[in-house]
Amino acid sequence: MKPRLHLFIIWERSLGKKDIILEDLKNEYTSREVFGIKWKAAEFMKNLKRFYGNKLPNASLKAKECGKGSFLLVLISDNNPKLEKTALDDINQVEINSNAFNSKQKYRKWVGGGFQIHASNSDEETKHDLTLLFGKKIEVIENDLPKKWDGVIKKMGEQNLTGHNGWKNMTQFFDVLNSTTNYIVLRSFEELPEKILHKDLDILTDDVKSMSIIINGEGNSVDLPIIIDGKKVSIDFRYQMGHHYEEKWSKEILKKRILFKNSFYVPCKEDYFYLLFFHNMRTNSKKYNEKLEQLATEIGIKENIVEILSNNLKSKKFMAKYMKKMGYNETNFISRLIYKIKNNEMMRLVNASIFLVKTYGIVFFLKKVKLKIKNTL
Repeated sequence: MKPRLHLFIIWERSLGKKDIILEDLKNEYTSREVFGIKWKAAEFMKNLKRFYGNKLPNASLKAKECGKGSFLLVLISDNNPKLEKTALDDINQVEINSNAFNSKQKYRKWVGGGFQIHASNSDEETKHDLTLLFGKKIEVIENDLPKKWDGVIKKMGEQNLTGHNGWKNMTQFFDVLNSTTNYIVLRSFEELPEKILHKDLDILTDDVKSMSIIINGEGNSVDLPIIIDGKKVSIDFRYQMGHHYEEKWSKEILKKRILFKNSFYVPCKEDYFYLLFFHNMRTNSKKYNEKLEQLATEIGIKENIVEILSNNLKSKKFMAKYMKKMGYNETNFISRLIYKIKNNEMMRLVNASIFLVKTYGIVFFLKKVKLKIKNTL
């Protein structure tokens, strides 16, 4: 089994125990590097919220418990990881390295309890945290690390999370998204990331709230303006799961997404064709006719697409035939309302709780609640 990279954060109020924690990490794992980091005081809370996202119920309490001053970031390699599946994410199975998880719990006891020590439990969490901290692909970060820590803390100076004051360029923006969210750029992406041809990006994601926090957007949940390479770009979330596209179709689109130019995620060719067709049909537009003809040839569609699009009835029949074949449904007011109710955060937690109690019993459920609280902070 290949070594796993993990990070540990010793927040300000726990620095009194840093020596014994660093020594234990060196004994248990291969210490790769230790950074001294200080977030700008005025922006500490915002950085904290972006770092933890939806997992952080109360940023003020977290900051009060952990302190707002300098902290240590410790990167280690576990050469003998112990991977196991656990229901840390409500009813979903998540693969974690129990070695890192157990070390985190041990250090929390050493510093007096609470959540003054942070650690990444999985590859996904490591990727998420380090990309936000450094603004680079995880492969680049790991490649730049020394094989073994030299014992000197590398001071980074005062800074903020990547993207705090806008994004350096589109590449940096996508590098962070690729490591932190599940998304696709819906259309008009052919010239990206080199050129931004439009002032907005149409994004489909399975978690608008999380992405909104990560990209540091300000505004309503539909249209978030951000700064990329000094230019204002709006991130358009109008075309969302359960709203513009039904839940099943959206999930399939995200499941089959492909990495374009080794830079960002887009729909596969078949999904791209039907997404553009659906868009042209719904907006009564001819904007993507040429692209649709090209895609139709590439995926083996024989019909005259431009002719079909010129006729509203033919367009609806063509789209309906595909939707029926795939088992998808068009959204309407009732379906959107049901989706919103079903995916309401409180409803989600209630359903997850009922499932766990019915399936595993109340004792198991209470243990998982306790474990969830410990793991997320």
